[in-house]
Amino acid sequence: MKTLAYYLLGIFSLCLLNACSDEDNPTPEPPPSKGQEEVQKIVEVLESQTEISQFVDMLKQVDVADLNENQLTVFAVKNPNTASRTAQLDSASIKNHIVKGRYAKEDLTDGSTLTSISNETLYVTRTENDVQINGVKIEGNAIPAGNSYVYVVPEVIPMIEAPVTYKHQTTIKVNLIDKGYKPLENVIIAAKNGNTGAEIGTYTTDATGTAVISHNCDTLTYTLHKEGHSNLANGYLLAGMTEDGNLSYVDLNGDGEINEVDKVSGEPYIYYLNYKDRPESSLTETCYMIAVSEAEIILTEWNDVLQDYNAELLNMEMQLITGYGGSPYESDESMKALASIYYTSAFNTLETGEKLLNGLADNSTAKQTIQLGVYRIKVDLYAYFGTMFKSGSNFISADESKDQLISNLKQYRETCPNELKNETSFLLAKVHMLAGEYIDAYENIRSAIQNGYADIESKLILAISAKDSNPQETIEALNFVRESFEWLEPIQSLGGNELIETCHTGLNGSGNLYPYYRVLNEAINYIQVVAGFTMPKHHLLPIPQSVIDESNEVIKQNNGYN
Repeated sequence: MKTLAYYLLGIFSLCLLNACSDEDNPTPEPPPSKGQEEVQKIVEVLESQTEISQFVDMLKQVDVADLNENQLTVFAVKNPNTASRTAQLDSASIKNHIVKGRYAKEDLTDGSTLTSISNETLYVTRTENDVQINGVKIEGNAIPAGNSYVYVVPEVIPMIEAPVTYKHQTTIKVNLIDKGYKPLENVIIAAKNGNTGAEIGTYTTDATGTAVISHNCDTLTYTLHKEGHSNLANGYLLAGMTEDGNLSYVDLNGDGEINEVDKVSGEPYIYYLNYKDRPESSLTETCYMIAVSEAEIILTEWNDVLQDYNAELLNMEMQLITGYGGSPYESDESMKALASIYYTSAFNTLETGEKLLNGLADNSTAKQTIQLGVYRIKVDLYAYFGTMFKSGSNFISADESKDQLISNLKQYRETCPNELKNETSFLLAKVHMLAGEYIDAYENIRSAIQNGYADIESKLILAISAKDSNPQETIEALNFVRESFEWLEPIQSLGGNELIETCHTGLNGSGNLYPYYRVLNEAINYIQVVAGFTMPKHHLLPIPQSVIDESNEVIKQNNGYN
């Protein structure tokens, strides 16, 4: 019996010894597959690419333990905040973005197919250098990573059962106007659905100046961009060159003439193409660009800023004249709030103008043009507040600002290009008129008009400045304006409301009317009653309290405001 017990004890001990031995020497982990090693190399290369960081995080977790491919092609999807898409990437669909085999961009030929590691088929469509995978366009060129290539795509690639086909194919050809035409490479074309505004894609012209947009929408819009180039000149859309070598422009309104109404209101210009009711399914559109200097780029930036300022000025004036949105005159607080918004816009525009001026040569046309725009805003400030606030960095009183403004404009007129002298004389005349200095106003405006500067406002300044010394000239100037408005009959004599009536009609909606009520000492409710308007208090706007405080009361509040 003892012998059997010893025997069983020995067997138990042997089993226990083997168990301990297994714990001390566990089964070794299998080596990583070729696919795991390759994915790790890809992750290491892509970790510096912030726009695809979410894709990379998911790639780190993908299960490729059974993948024995060491050459892959990966289509890395941009983060959701930099791409517009409805489909979302997950641990399953990410495998559809990893393709077996290493494909350079030239290997991605039109009509070829790829196989993902999840055994899904991906279809390649290609036009020139534009490559799409299941309809999703590749952005840029391949990123080498280990034995593989990586391409960035803007959205999740959908799985489809057949190759993508397109209803239309639009070819955009961009030519450079430079003593002739030559293809312009690397122009960025941003295309959208003309009906919905949905993005179709971004394309880049090749060495032939060409990019092809394949799409299914019947209307297409697109814009052009290339650093240092523009498709506009003098505010007009370029149409090429004339036979004598001058620039030609697009007649945007189709009236057979190129004039101010054909100017493009802002950049970028949006081209529009409509396939509806056209027999063609494919079209080629030729566009033109011209190289622009740094000065011209700065001038374009200024014009954009000035456009925003003009919109803010017009918005304020429409509220002042018509009470649109509620009469601002009903309380000083309403007037102060409205005036403060405009002042901030004017101040910011002036500040931008001064910064842009610092980057330009003194004798450049761009610098002279921006400087005149700065003076124009200062004249506006004088017209609405009775002061331009500053000379240089110093606050100055209302009386000083008028003298300083006149001095600055006279000095500027001595050195500015001839094409800007008439507008400078116009601004000088306006300041003199606002100050009641009609003789000086008359001399300046008459000089500008005789040299061809004969618009509505200049004629009104002439009429006002000549009304006491030469009534007949006032009548002629007013009739010049009244001819533009069929409901205003010509006048033969002065004696009633002819001046304010003509000013109101001619300048209403221009952003320049309000100060004329002050000059003519007329109530603003001449045409339309605006509740609360009081003369002469409301002929000037209240100065923002922050300006008065900042100037240490060099600037005084206008009369009548608390």
